[in-house]
Amino acid sequence: MKLDYNKVISQKMDDYDEDEYKKLKEDKRREDRRKYGRPEWVYYLWYLHLKLCLEMEEKKIPLRLRRKYMRGFDSIRDVTHIFRLKINRTLYKGIDWDELKSLTWNQWRKRYLNVLMDGDVKKIEHGDEWKCEPQYLYLEVDMRNTETLLVDKLKNILREEKKKKLPSKLGIQGSPKYHPLILGYNMVVGMIEGMGWRNIVDENIMRIERQMNEESGRYLVKELLGPIIKNPDDMDLLNQFEGFCFTNFHRYVLDTQRVLYNVSQGRFYDKTDIPKEKWKDSWSKKTYLW
Repeated sequence: MKLDYNKVISQKMDDYDEDEYKKLKEDKRREDRRKYGRPEWVYYLWYLHLKLCLEMEEKKIPLRLRRKYMRGFDSIRDVTHIFRLKINRTLYKGIDWDELKSLTWNQWRKRYLNVLMDGDVKKIEHGDEWKCEPQYLYLEVDMRNTETLLVDKLKNILREEKKKKLPSKLGIQGSPKYHPLILGYNMVVGMIEGMGWRNIVDENIMRIERQMNEESGRYLVKELLGPIIKNPDDMDLLNQFEGFCFTNFHRYVLDTQRVLYNVSQGRFYDKTDIPKEKWKDSWSKKTYLW
């Protein structure tokens, strides 16, 4: 199946933390942290995964679990359970879903980035109804104090309050890492579109080498991928290569599926497992399995 508005993200040298790139982008990083509290690419990754959730929901493409087992001399990888994504749209109130499909990131972020950002700071007016929820903090401030003194007192209060475990309805969990998330996203998109492991590795070899230790990376490229490129019809090599990829890279697919599920529930980079009762072990033959 071909996806309409989700495609494999191509490799660019400016994705990598080279010294020259760091110098060129240092001002941008400072500006991002001032405006967003974190690098802009974190929200870009959230946007990508939300867009993939939307297309998988519309096309009824499920998340899936696979089991590896042996039958005779053949290695069989069989789908055992599926789960269909459904975006909780009340948590993404304000997003135009058709524009999510059609707008580029730079266009979309100008209109909708605020939906993905945490709640803003605002002034509570006399007579306003106060929300008795643990994620809100209400303060009485004596404005006769100096600004410096007020800021210092506020910082002390916030330090104590942030130690509490607050409920998460919408937000970014943990510290996302660019390359593993792009790698997992590319693997899921590539597999849905019918790409084999060799094609996926070819498209992501630089990112894969960054994530693997030196020994495994050298083995993949020199001992497996190199000979396959020279002898594409050697089925023994191809089977060995695919087995290696399934063992070493399938975890990125599983992690990405968890991220996609949590994105559908308003949380980015949350790898909380899909609840067991939501998986189905039987499905219609019309269900598209990638």
